Amino acid sequence: MKKLLMTLLLVVCGNVYANYPTSFSNAKTKAEKEVYFDRSTTFYCQCDFVFDDIKDVDSDGNITETKIDPKACGYEPRNPVTKKGKENKRVSRIEWEHIMPANIIGGHLEQWENYKNHEECKDKKYKTRKCAYHLVPEFKRAHDDMNNLVPAVGELNGDRSNFRFANIEGENRAYGKCDFEIDFEADTAEPADNVKGNIGRVYLHMMKEHKVSLPEETVKMMKEWSDLDPVDAWECERNDRIKKSQGLGNSFVEAACEKR
Repeated sequence: MKKLLMTLLLVVCGNVYANYPTSFSNAKTKAEKEVYFDRSTTFYCQCDFVFDDIKDVDSDGNITETKIDPKACGYEPRNPVTKKGKENKRVSRIEWEHIMPANIIGGHLEQWENYKNHEECKDKKYKTRKCAYHLVPEFKRAHDDMNNLVPAVGELNGDRSNFRFANIEGENRAYGKCDFEIDFEADTAEPADNVKGNIGRVYLHMMKEHKVSLPEETVKMMKEWSDLDPVDAWECERNDRIKKSQGLGNSFVEAACEKR
């Protein structure tokens, strides 16, 4: 009887997550096609974008790239040109941002920190994050969880890097009307108030579902953010779509949506 119950449990679990992303590339494709297909607005700055630039606004011949019109949403690039003097193309494209950075999820893993000790990673030249992704199934699953993925302006994604979220004193904005501050000296970032709750609920989800360990002060802040910025209709719809797509939603979002 015990073996039968275990077998049934495995079958049920397998069915629940049968459509879980098979790779990060697959997660991004599923997010585009099954979650954000009619919601082409960046997470932090609310800039409209198109997944396929069929109008070829930059006349480069590529009509399948993701394009943003930064000026339309008041976004001003911190670095409009690269160090080589070329146009900073990350300003006008979206990138899929991990709300909780990958290094918080798995930076402590032995496979990340000591990747040189693993022949499989040495052979494939996988370093740090790639080595952990290749060798640790739990990290791969957390890394590809669509609950933690949002579209963001490429430059902002790069600038935020793996900085932790925090409440930053003052409003020293470097991105025009986009309400997002980064303290490069303290390696911290603060988003707009209207997405802080979304972020808080994602962090709580990652802790619960993927066993991510966070400092007590971070947990406290994320709970406060979640309370101060309640769920809205889109966050509830997004969660429903993600759950339908990959079989795993955010229980904190779902509970809050049921109370609306």
